[in-house]
Amino acid sequence: MRTFDRTLIVLALVAATAALLRPQPTPSIADSARLAAEALGPASSLELEGEKPLVIRNEEGRIAWNDEATSRAWSIGAVHIDRIIKEMIQSEVYAGERQDLESELRELDSEFSDRQKSIQDEFGEIGEEDPNFPEAQARMQGLMQEYQQFAQMAQGRMAQLQAEQLERSYRDLIEAIEVVADKAQIDLVYRYIPTSEPFLNSSVEQAMLQIQMRPFLRYPDSIDLTAKVLKELDLG
Repeated sequence: MRTFDRTLIVLALVAATAALLRPQPTPSIADSARLAAEALGPASSLELEGEKPLVIRNEEGRIAWNDEATSRAWSIGAVHIDRIIKEMIQSEVYAGERQDLESELRELDSEFSDRQKSIQDEFGEIGEEDPNFPEAQARMQGLMQEYQQFAQMAQGRMAQLQAEQLERSYRDLIEAIEVVADKAQIDLVYRYIPTSEPFLNSSVEQAMLQIQMRPFLRYPDSIDLTAKVLKELDLG
């Protein structure tokens, strides 16, 4: 072999050896993030080793670990419904309905006042010795009984309207939550009161109820959907 050829071979071996011995560069943070973002698979299932092996799979877009419908990983959110319903009840539409009923009841109440004044004008200031006193007393007592019945009716109608508004606001709230949850692909939405919400000045029983109404003791702020639901209801 000629000297020139041997020299080329030696140089090639030296270059290869240097390449093998050269330290490999440490992957950068960007490279690590890129590798982490790369999906593994596709795979129909994944078996995890352990004292009790676990096989997980995709079941209708949810992580599943057995055939039970409850054995799924569900995404969750939470809504401060007390705040939302109060804002809905105080909205112009709901307040207008209550004002209309109050105006109607005030008109009926004024009719009783007019009838009372009419009896007083008819009989004037009379005493028990006046022969017209029994008639005036009977008419006034009859009017008072009618008014008591009217007051009960008025209270019942107002209570009924408030109950109807609460149920309607709840139904509208649920529809808005459905829209928000579908957009965010959330499966379970809990009602909750933030732990930072102050207690109202109340009795011991009411204070205990407020504690019981706060199911989450610690939670990430990201599960709170209240602002999104308010926006969906045009209240945000």
